[in-house]
Amino acid sequence: MSKLLEGLTRMFGGKRADAEENHIPNASGPRQFQRVPASPISEDPVDVGAIVRIEEVDDARFFINALFRRRFGSDAPDYPRHFVAFYAASPSDFATLGYVHYSPFEDSWLCGGMVMDDRAYRRIPPIHRAAIKAAGGVAEIMLRDTFARLRAAPAIWGYVGDKLAEAVDLRAGAVHTGAEHVMVVWNRELPAEEKAVRLARVVAVGPF
Repeated sequence: MSKLLEGLTRMFGGKRADAEENHIPNASGPRQFQRVPASPISEDPVDVGAIVRIEEVDDARFFINALFRRRFGSDAPDYPRHFVAFYAASPSDFATLGYVHYSPFEDSWLCGGMVMDDRAYRRIPPIHRAAIKAAGGVAEIMLRDTFARLRAAPAIWGYVGDKLAEAVDLRAGAVHTGAEHVMVVWNRELPAEEKAVRLARVVAVGPF
């Protein structure tokens, strides 16, 4: 885990010591970070890529288990793959904004477990929230990023039961399949017959 912390501080321009000096171990949830004075927020156009980063992690529970318990009443998934959205106001001041995981299914992926931390999001300065919203929001940023990383697979499947989530998936590149709740990102040109066979096998899985 220290390698991930080191990588995060390096990505945001800081040093590992910055993160190490400011962590507070918390046995009941993921490691928390002290709020340290951030640099003044510039009025220049905000580079969303500089304040929101999507990182794949091995142990997602370290970062989002408390959030999962609060939102779903259960622990976060412990099976791969895990992607966490981090917000950074300064090199040593970053927080978890969201999470999504992918499970292997045949030669493709099942996308699920998406969750946003509304409390952390509300603590972001308004100018940064506005920039994130203009970029589609945290969920869309996460999906676009992770869809791109997993584009080698023929398909990425999603089980969507919420109209807002459906709209985000559509903006990120997913399409309807004709099956209730099931959406897909096709990364290859496949015959209609093969798409139908693949869809039937995913539908047989049930909610994921």
